Amino acid sequence: MMRKAIDEIRSMLDDIGDIPTLPSIATAVMEKTLDAKVSAKQIADLVEKDQALSIKVLKVANSPFYRRIQEISTIRGAVVLLGFNVLKSIVLSISVINMFSDKEKGALDFYKFWQHSIACAVCAKNIAAKIFPAAAENAFIAGLLHDLGKVVADQILCKNGEYTEVLEVMNRANSDIIEVEQNIIGVDHASLGRCLMEKWNLPAVLCKTVGFHHSVAEVTNDEETRRLSSIIHIADIVTNHLGLGIGQSDRGFVDPSLLSQMNLSSHDIQDISITLKDHISSISDEMGIPKAEPKTYFEVLQYANAQLGKLSLDLEQKKMALERRTVELSSLNQMSSQLQSCLKLSDILNILTAHSLTILDAKKTRCLMRLNNMRIMITESFWINNTPQTKSGMAGATKELLDRTNAVYPKGIRFIHTPLKVDNKVIGVIEAMPQEHVGQEELNQKLLLLRTIAEVGAQAIHRAMLVTKNIKAQRLAAVSKTAIAANHEINSPLTTILLKLDMLTKDASANRNTIGSLNEVKAEAIKIRNVVKKMLEISDVVETSYIKDEKMLDLHHSPDQPKQRQPAAAKAAPRDPFLEEAAGFEDYIDRKPQTAAAETKREPALGTDTPGFEDYMEQQVKELSKNITTVSGKPVASDTPGFEDYIE
Repeated sequence: MMRKAIDEIRSMLDDIGDIPTLPSIATAVMEKTLDAKVSAKQIADLVEKDQALSIKVLKVANSPFYRRIQEISTIRGAVVLLGFNVLKSIVLSISVINMFSDKEKGALDFYKFWQHSIACAVCAKNIAAKIFPAAAENAFIAGLLHDLGKVVADQILCKNGEYTEVLEVMNRANSDIIEVEQNIIGVDHASLGRCLMEKWNLPAVLCKTVGFHHSVAEVTNDEETRRLSSIIHIADIVTNHLGLGIGQSDRGFVDPSLLSQMNLSSHDIQDISITLKDHISSISDEMGIPKAEPKTYFEVLQYANAQLGKLSLDLEQKKMALERRTVELSSLNQMSSQLQSCLKLSDILNILTAHSLTILDAKKTRCLMRLNNMRIMITESFWINNTPQTKSGMAGATKELLDRTNAVYPKGIRFIHTPLKVDNKVIGVIEAMPQEHVGQEELNQKLLLLRTIAEVGAQAIHRAMLVTKNIKAQRLAAVSKTAIAANHEINSPLTTILLKLDMLTKDASANRNTIGSLNEVKAEAIKIRNVVKKMLEISDVVETSYIKDEKMLDLHHSPDQPKQRQPAAAKAAPRDPFLEEAAGFEDYIDRKPQTAAAETKREPALGTDTPGFEDYMEQQVKELSKNITTVSGKPVASDTPGFEDYIE
């Protein structure tokens, strides 16, 4: 909300009919004390017109706070002995306290309000007496009235209880009350107090001092106002820290640069604080205010030490949080680097779960990946003796597991999860079980981290898919060129062989047995020609224009025998006792899980005959040419759609 200008506040107060007015005697005394020709008798006559006021003035004048040598028995004697300025501050203070002591109960605690006000007045006068003696009485009045705007806001402007919210927000958040007031009610108590005092025709320096006691830096062209505002500002903070504030929490500190500008030292503030208790006690009863008991200097030190301890704890917690963020970022970077060179699905999932365990500081993490043939790969990481361990296994695709691989979970689960998406399709899920002590805010932070991990993992899977497709394309291109080479190398000799066979079978001298054998040879040669023909058909359906620098297979040398692969599906083994006991996730593993270290092997460089995701299919991968078509021309039947279908 925008801050109201002083003119707007003046206009607002003019429109409110129940703004209190200063008693006529107090107004007259203020005016007379400004007249250089006024006599002590004239001032005394004004005060004596109000008998109740006279009695209180004499009580205050005879208090230890004011009395110097002899007892004061008359108002005229008080004027003579104390002076016009002291009498003016006494009359004004008593009049204002009487005006606001009988108000209805609102958000403000008037007991604490006037205790704080009189304590601030006494403290301000003591500070002024040390550095600005001529303004001592003005400092007392300004200190007494500096928070009067709070009463106006509570009793007149906020009749629906808005000021209760102001005090609650200030105490809960330990916020600046000026900002809170402007945000909630649109006007702050300092500006309200200034405008109220202007309506009472109090001296301009007092009005502006009250208006700027929270914003001393804004006073730039009035030295007297700046010095008096600084005194009230310092006194306000000192009394708050001595336990004489209105709110539940003490806030703020005295800017050392301000103390330096006012020629004050921390030792001066300490001396003033120590003597404040006696000075407050000597005037509170006479003013009609319950006696205030400020904290001792030792109590203030205890409070300061407690605050320092709290601050140190807060800083330590922030340091730990920063260190934690550093570990998370480092682990994310390390995980991303390791994923760059991964082609195998098992390696990618091992890295994801292992690093998720460290990044999230989780009890357990798990990846579920849907394959074809109704099989699901499960990779799980957990702690054993503070050492991360990773296991992998295969499971049959039950309805629950299929739902989980599609990121469909029942309500009330005790772990966080996020889907793995490739080309906007959910192909699996990452789960993590947090530690017991994790709060909701930290849990939300871990969920964001898990989503980041899933995005990095999905990118690695997609990249591996593309590389695997490229490897397969290179293999298909090699098959195509092999077919072309076979046609060149085999077709011409076959033609010659068939011609020779035709000539031999037509030879009249040949007997029947020889001709039969020749016909058998001819039939086998025709079969070979049909095979070559089918190889040429393969080369017709494969695009090879984008493949560069591939080598044709050498038909004159027998190729190396491929390594025997182990089938992905293995016989179900008994459940791992550790998985039975581990809390959080059900176990669906069909076979004895192997450690990640046993499964993971260093991959050859890209572009070689490197196996990809097909290593983890239910059956051993068929020859690449048979994946396209059989020799007889019949397509191979596809399996149940699963993860590998994305890379076929």
